[in-house]
Amino acid sequence: MPTESQLLKCLVLCQILSNCYQPIQLIRYDETIKELFIIARGEGTIEITIFQQGQWRYGVTET
Repeated sequence: MPTESQLLKCLVLCQILSNCYQPIQLIRYDETIKELFIIARGEGTIEITIFQQGQWRYGVTET
């Protein structure tokens, strides 16, 4: 189960993506490594990883 910090960060980041008209393709929680993943695709692909304590990192791939 995701932590409260992960869920709140996911909500905030999804709202930001939505405000920027970036369609969210996937939200997935990996139980083995306890990380949340978000993939959004618009002009490019945005991949976000949210760690247990709520810290996050992202990568952008241009198309």
